[in-house]
Amino acid sequence: MKKYILQLTALLWLTATVGFTLQGCSSTDKLNTAAPSSAVAKAPAYQPQLSSVSVPVSVSITAMEDKLNKELSGTLYKDDKLDDHNVAVTVTKKGRMTVRAEKDKIYFSVPLNIYTKGRWKWDPCKFCPAIDKAEDTSFDMVIKTESKVGLTEDYKISTVTSGDFEWGNTKPTLQLGPLKIGLARFIEPALRSQMNNLAKQLDKELQSRLDIRQYVADAWLMMQEPVKLNDELNAWLSITPKEVRIAPLQAKNGTLNTRIGITSYITVSTDGKPQTQINKSLPKLVTDSRMSDDIQIGLTANISYAHASKMLQEQVAKQTYTFDEGKSQVTVNDVSISPNGEQLVLMLDVNGKTKAGLFTKKIVGKVYLRGTPYYDAQATSIKVRDVDYDLDTKDKLLSTASWLAKNKFKDIIQAQVNIPVQSQITEAKQLLQATLDKSGRVHESVLLRGRVQEITPENIYLTSEGIKAVINAKGTLTATIDKL
Repeated sequence: MKKYILQLTALLWLTATVGFTLQGCSSTDKLNTAAPSSAVAKAPAYQPQLSSVSVPVSVSITAMEDKLNKELSGTLYKDDKLDDHNVAVTVTKKGRMTVRAEKDKIYFSVPLNIYTKGRWKWDPCKFCPAIDKAEDTSFDMVIKTESKVGLTEDYKISTVTSGDFEWGNTKPTLQLGPLKIGLARFIEPALRSQMNNLAKQLDKELQSRLDIRQYVADAWLMMQEPVKLNDELNAWLSITPKEVRIAPLQAKNGTLNTRIGITSYITVSTDGKPQTQINKSLPKLVTDSRMSDDIQIGLTANISYAHASKMLQEQVAKQTYTFDEGKSQVTVNDVSISPNGEQLVLMLDVNGKTKAGLFTKKIVGKVYLRGTPYYDAQATSIKVRDVDYDLDTKDKLLSTASWLAKNKFKDIIQAQVNIPVQSQITEAKQLLQATLDKSGRVHESVLLRGRVQEITPENIYLTSEGIKAVINAKGTLTATIDKL
């Protein structure tokens, strides 16, 4: 009996000892890691690309003809005072002026009716009665001119006009009783000598009535007014023009064509209406025959850290990761993103365990990883590279959970960080396109149309509010002057 009691006592002691030992093989370490500061490095000032906004401009020859016929009608010249130089002349436009254009020349055909009255006085002698005689005549003629058109650096139309004339249905005659004397052969030399003066007058009329400078000045000022794209995002488009270029004027298919290229910085921001200082001074016009229709617009899209954290939570939170052939595992309970310098800090609230024989090692706490953000064009997402543990986290892991520091956990997290920006890019494109669609008539005579063809992010900056993605939009913009 005594022997039995001793054996039972020994067994109970052994059981208690084993039980105590097994409990001691499982321990939990609390990770008391310090969070890195949420300060961002001073980002370089964003410099958008210099964009050449080349606007094809077409002026309808028909519109030009209508305008000139409307403004130049009826009596064009009248001098009915014979006393001055014994000649009275009245010039009236008879019928419609026609205009056509080819290459860099504009051709005008102006039908005129000319009424002239001549007076001559003769005093045969001091005591003889004076002879005072007045005769009049009227005739039709068509003035035909050609004007080579260009533009000066101060935005004025430059024309060089030469011309000739031909008789209309009624030629000049002088009626002397029953005699009717044709005067065409006498008048023609005088008229031809006056064609140079007439051409100069036509140049003056064209240069005063085709005011290209006003159109460019209106566009120059209009472009500098910020345009609101979206109320919810408080998104604004702003343009800072720098230079104006123009292609040589060329006529084709009933229109006078050129390109006005305005070199500008174009940006879209989402932090309220930009404070702009309007530059009212037009720069000198530069003639340039090598311009395209393309525009480039620099946009900035902001992704808040709260939004980025929410996306990352959907990807890694509540996930359990297993390593070392099932001996180690880590569960991510929560995750967030914050900035530090030029890197992103990933905070992972984790619990994990690893086994070594009969021993189980557990950890609970927060792990901080650092990574450099970049834009992955193929995935249309912001990702991180060179992910590693923050120094304080690494020190704590090496002393409490070196197994976690040494496995591929950080590489797995790096592979899973994926912040899609396709929706922001699509939204930016839609906002820009909607703005171009709504622009329509920016002046009573100017009609704008544009198309956004491609949008691609170019660079990433970290701000205190979020991740700023710099985006470049490419497209076309056209303008038509359809009313003069």
